[in-house]
Amino acid sequence: MSEQEIARVMQGYVDNQEIPGGALIVRKNDAVVYDGKWGYANLGTQASVKDDTIYRMASMTKCVIGVAVMRLIEQGLMHLDDPVSRFIPAFKDMRVANHPLYQKYSPPNILFSFLFLRMDRVKTVAANREVTIRDLLSHASGLEQGVVGMVGMLRFRSRKDTLQQRIERYTRFVLDFQPGTSTSYSPCASFDTLGYILELVSGIKVGEYLQKAVFEPLEMDNATFHPNAEQALRVAPTYKRRGKKLIDVTGTRSDVDFLICRGTGDDYVAGSGGLYCTAKDYEHLARMLCNDGWYNGKQFLKPETVRLMHTEAQQQHLEPEPGFTWGLSVKIRQDPMRGKSPATAGTYGWSGAPGTHFFVSPADRLEAVFATNRSDLGGASSYISRKVEELVFGIWADK
Repeated sequence: MSEQEIARVMQGYVDNQEIPGGALIVRKNDAVVYDGKWGYANLGTQASVKDDTIYRMASMTKCVIGVAVMRLIEQGLMHLDDPVSRFIPAFKDMRVANHPLYQKYSPPNILFSFLFLRMDRVKTVAANREVTIRDLLSHASGLEQGVVGMVGMLRFRSRKDTLQQRIERYTRFVLDFQPGTSTSYSPCASFDTLGYILELVSGIKVGEYLQKAVFEPLEMDNATFHPNAEQALRVAPTYKRRGKKLIDVTGTRSDVDFLICRGTGDDYVAGSGGLYCTAKDYEHLARMLCNDGWYNGKQFLKPETVRLMHTEAQQQHLEPEPGFTWGLSVKIRQDPMRGKSPATAGTYGWSGAPGTHFFVSPADRLEAVFATNRSDLGGASSYISRKVEELVFGIWADK
C-alpha cells in the first residue's frame, strides 16, 4: 500500500459523490508525512477544499472538552471522582429507570417510546451512587444513554435554551442505568454538562475559557463555537446523499444539528458537538496528545494526564461495542481483532456525525485527522473513517 492509494480512494469518493471533498493530515514521529485535500468545500460555489476550510467538528468537540477538564484537574480545581452535584447541586438525588423495556436501546423501541411513553409513569429507583465527572467523561453516567434518556432529549428541548437552562433540564432526566454499571453513548447531555461545569469552575464563560486555556496555547486560531462573518464564509456546508447525489441540507430538518437542537444564543456553547475548526488546527490538539502533552516545545498537559485519558476509565469493564472501551472523552481500540479494526491496539480518538474523524496511536507515534462534511455518514461507524484508518495504518504503522 502506498500514499498514492489514499489519493485514489479519496478522489473516488469525490467522483462518486460519496463526499463533496475532504482533507487528511497524518503525522508520524512528530513530522507530517501526509497532507492531502480533495474535492470541494462548497459544491454550490465550486470552492475547493483548502487549508483554511472550516468544518463542523460535531462530536470531536467532546475531546476538546475532555482536554479542558483535565487541565482543571491538573490544577487541583476539580477531581475525576468528584460528584457532579459538587458543582450542580440539582444532580444530587438522581433516579434510575427500572423496567426491562427501557433497556432495549434500538431505533424502533425509541420511536415507539417517543410516541407513547408517559415520562411521569416511568418506574424508577434511587441511584446507588452519584454521577461523577469520570462517569460523564466515559459515557457511564446513564444520562441520555437509553430509551428514557433519548426520549427526553427528543421531547424536552428548546432552541431558546441558554446553556444553564439546558443543564437544568438534564437534572430532571431519569438515568437509563445505575452510574458506572453500563455504557452506550451520551450524544449531548454528558459533555454539555461538562462544558457548563468548566464555566462554573473557571468563573468565566465556557467559550472564553476554551479560547484562553486550549485554543490559544495550541494555536487553534480558527477554532470557534460562533463563527464571525469572515469565518462563516469559510464554513463548509453540510450535505446528505440522496440517491447518488449530494444535497445541501445545512440548517434543514435533515441536518444532524436539527436533531441535536442546541440553543442558538451566543452564550450557548455545546460541549457535545458545537465546535467549528479547520483540519489543520484540530491536528494541533491531536499532535499534543500524540506527544504526551507537549506542543511546540511546551508542556500543555502532563504525560501522565494524557496516558490517563487513553486508559480504560471505569473500574468495571464496559464495552460500547466488542473490543472497544471508553477512556476520558475518547474511545480506545483495546482489542482491534475482536473489534474488527485495522488500528494498532491502544489507538484512541473519536469522530463527528459529518464524517470528521481523528485518532492517535501511542505505539506507532502516529496520529491523523480527517475532515469532510456529509451528515449521514454515521459518525464513528462511517465506512469512510474506517477506510482512512485502514489506509493510514497500512502505510505508517510500525510492523
